[in-house]
Amino acid sequence: MKNKKLFISLTAVAAAFVFFGIFLLIWYVGDHYNDFRRFKQEFAIEGLDEGAVPQGLGSFYAKYQYDTDDKGNPLTKEQHYFLTSAYMNDGSPSRIYVNGSDTGYVGYVTMLNLDGTPHIGHVGGIATNAATLWVTYGDDIMVAKASEEYKNENILLEIIDKAAKNKSGNNDGETLSIQFTSSFNANCNAAYLYYFHDPRYTTTSYDRLYVGEFYRKGNYETEKSHHLKTPFGYKNTSFMYEYRVDTNTSNKYGLQLIDTENKDKNLSENVPKIQKIYSLPEKIQGLAFSKRSGYGASDGIMVLSQSYGLSNSHLLCFDWAKMNAKSTKYTSLSEDGVSFEYKEIYLINGTQKTPYSDKNLLVYYADKADKNMFLKDYSVPSMSEGMCNITLKGTSNPTQTRIYVLFESGSKKYNFFTRESIKHIYSFIPNL
Repeated sequence: MKNKKLFISLTAVAAAFVFFGIFLLIWYVGDHYNDFRRFKQEFAIEGLDEGAVPQGLGSFYAKYQYDTDDKGNPLTKEQHYFLTSAYMNDGSPSRIYVNGSDTGYVGYVTMLNLDGTPHIGHVGGIATNAATLWVTYGDDIMVAKASEEYKNENILLEIIDKAAKNKSGNNDGETLSIQFTSSFNANCNAAYLYYFHDPRYTTTSYDRLYVGEFYRKGNYETEKSHHLKTPFGYKNTSFMYEYRVDTNTSNKYGLQLIDTENKDKNLSENVPKIQKIYSLPEKIQGLAFSKRSGYGASDGIMVLSQSYGLSNSHLLCFDWAKMNAKSTKYTSLSEDGVSFEYKEIYLINGTQKTPYSDKNLLVYYADKADKNMFLKDYSVPSMSEGMCNITLKGTSNPTQTRIYVLFESGSKKYNFFTRESIKHIYSFIPNL
């Protein structure tokens, strides 16, 4: 009888091990990611061995010196620089890692708060147009302009120069940083950023900054007013705001303000003006745009990076022109027909404070249930984060745009749990 009980126990244990083994086999090698096979491996994600947890990805172009001529004059080329934001798993100051499309890894800088103390928070999205740097942190957009030392250049060149000095050690043993110079309330739990440079124009007056929030039921809730049902019945749960870029050097935010002429003295503060609202699905971590081959200059593709936890990530592709063709006023979506109200911004009349609102603000939809608008779902490994894209500067109608995707699964924080530990940035061209 004892031997029989022992046999049954051992059989049960063996069966459990077999089941667990099969589960692990399916978990780690069972998903082939057919879409991801066509993606191109780009450059390594820096800082992973030091505890960096990458979050945001942005890019912009700048000149670099590659040689000198016979007279000692610098010879320069232009390349795209990639900025990766990361918080550190050990609680040390958050970082910006810099890579050049031609020159490779440049180095990193740390971030400082407005008061000069180290920024150790969970930074998110990152974007720049060279003159201004934007980084998300909680409900705020942190903004940086070039410091006094670099006043004749811009914040991008300051980051590049300091990152290179940190890497080479040409900084007297000090880790060089960039300091935020201002911030404003994002009117949402800001998770990602995207700077849109319109290549149809040679100036940046048509450029835009997009700020989006992350929603997951239970632990990352968004405001109920951000939960909207699309015309085709799909329930969206997050907002993304569009801002217009302002190249005026005196504009501390680098974005068009609510009161462009600054005549309204009753405003508690003149902050960036939200131009449009976009209603998006849940669990969005990043955004990028691509051209749609064979279509007109304005018929682009919006790609959303959707992920949470260990399940597959999804890169959701929407027809941008069709999205912008459908809108409704915020007042018609909200309860009691109230207008959109800016957080912490008031109109002041004596002792009376009235929340500042915008009754004409329009809401546009990314509708997954609309088969003409929703174009494709790329299934890729878990933990996709921020994205950016590369287009040709000054080109009137680029036919292809390469999208770069960042993953956080390669960080030490998740090494023992993820199916794939992605340690490189990947790129793809939407095949639509």
